Amino acid sequence: MKIPRLIGIMMLLLLFCGCGKQSGEGALAIQDAKGAVGEEVRWQDYNGKRIGVLTGTLMEDAADTYFPDSEHLYFNNYPDLNAALLADKIDAYLGDEPNLKTIHFEQPQIDYIKDRITNQEYSFAFRKNDEESAALCEELNGFLKRIREDGTMKEMDDIWMGVDEEKKVVDMSDLTGENGTIRVVTTSTDMPWSYIKDGKNVGYDIDLVVRFCRERGYALELGDVDFPGRIPAIQSGKYDFTTDMNVTPERQEEVLFSDPTSTGGIVLAVLESNLAAGLQKNETEVMGEETFLGGIAASFEKTFIRENRYRLFIKGVSTTLLITLLSVLFGTILGFLVFMLCRNGNPAANFVTHFCTWLVQGMPMVVLLMILFYVIFGSVAISGIAVAVLGFTLTLGAAVFSLLKMGVGAVESGQYEAACALGFSDAATFFQIILPQALPHVLPAYKGEIVNLIKATAIVGYIAVQDLTKMGDIVRSRTYEAFFPLIAVTVIYFVLEGLIGILVSLIERKFDPKRRRIADIMKGVKINDPD
Repeated sequence: MKIPRLIGIMMLLLLFCGCGKQSGEGALAIQDAKGAVGEEVRWQDYNGKRIGVLTGTLMEDAADTYFPDSEHLYFNNYPDLNAALLADKIDAYLGDEPNLKTIHFEQPQIDYIKDRITNQEYSFAFRKNDEESAALCEELNGFLKRIREDGTMKEMDDIWMGVDEEKKVVDMSDLTGENGTIRVVTTSTDMPWSYIKDGKNVGYDIDLVVRFCRERGYALELGDVDFPGRIPAIQSGKYDFTTDMNVTPERQEEVLFSDPTSTGGIVLAVLESNLAAGLQKNETEVMGEETFLGGIAASFEKTFIRENRYRLFIKGVSTTLLITLLSVLFGTILGFLVFMLCRNGNPAANFVTHFCTWLVQGMPMVVLLMILFYVIFGSVAISGIAVAVLGFTLTLGAAVFSLLKMGVGAVESGQYEAACALGFSDAATFFQIILPQALPHVLPAYKGEIVNLIKATAIVGYIAVQDLTKMGDIVRSRTYEAFFPLIAVTVIYFVLEGLIGILVSLIERKFDPKRRRIADIMKGVKINDPD
């Protein structure tokens, strides 16, 4: 790994060291509390302040309605909202009360104003105007009615909204599947509804779905996307239904809702120090509970050791590497083959190629992946990893095609004429004379494309792929720490980029005439031949 990259990693670690204290136990010292001790804090007091909003949820409407004078900042999940609140990027954020109860239990610095802004019912959502979905919804409604009447739902509520972690387990091993498989999409950073614990999917909604599948003889296939992608996932037919969704008139126009699976409401999350009860705490005592090194050790333990979370990172790295290596292989082959088709000026091939290249390169990668996953392959049983490989293959293939055009164009035309005069065929001229001279112009930019591809894989979580970045989000959703998991993910990306960069550099050296040995250059040439 190069020295500048090591310096970059050291700077990131120093950044973590500086930020970790502020986002952790030192956060109480940098926040301005609202009012004096004993003064009641109301959510109405936050109109005009910076309010965090979970994208694609009912919180967007609530922010517009109840906080019209506020600046609204949008985030994709609760870990990001918590990090923004602790870092003083926002003053408060809107969330579902059950989620905030769990967050407060795991991270006491974040509390919420108990007065609900709205009361809500949460339901599962199915495809609308689809007979099979309607029948499955009715089947689920019958199950919900039974467990509500016999007290099972109350028992589940006590488990998942309680504090006894030993009871929070879900066993899927006995799902028989004689009546088929149900595909359910959820979000694994949505405690207490759906999250990862000890490497397994758990949560209130997961427990409910598993109980339903066990009783009705279904197998279960779980998908994991951020909240904004859930409705497109079921509308496309990728999944049969999605969990934990607020019922609104606008959404009822798009999806079919089941009977309520639970109830709650929207509340406002704030720092505990901004609540009247929090002001009575001794801030000096809170800040002095841990030493600096002790805080780092605790963060490391929570991020990697507890619940064997290092396995999540290993799984995320393997998925990222799989997508990257397959995309590099197929993308390079695709770009080279397309260039060979267009090399001699075939009008039809050139037109199609230039149009596809313009289309792929002009489209944001996340949009391309979502179109492939939810539209083009919406009704096809294809994994998110396969779609990601296809999307990045198209992108890299377009880049390789453009690079080869540039590299071959840099070779003087006289090389062709000389080869023709010596009797070389067109193919021999290209592969033995032109391409070896073009590659040194191409490989540095090619290496940059591969590094960019590795970083671009961070968006595959939008199509239900649990890559390195997604695993970092899952860990953050359990530890409620922003900086340590993010820095860990960043360092891992640096290492991956460095290793692949070294590999490409070795290949580049093979084709650099300035670095080649004389023996290699003269290979096959007779020296001091008396004839």
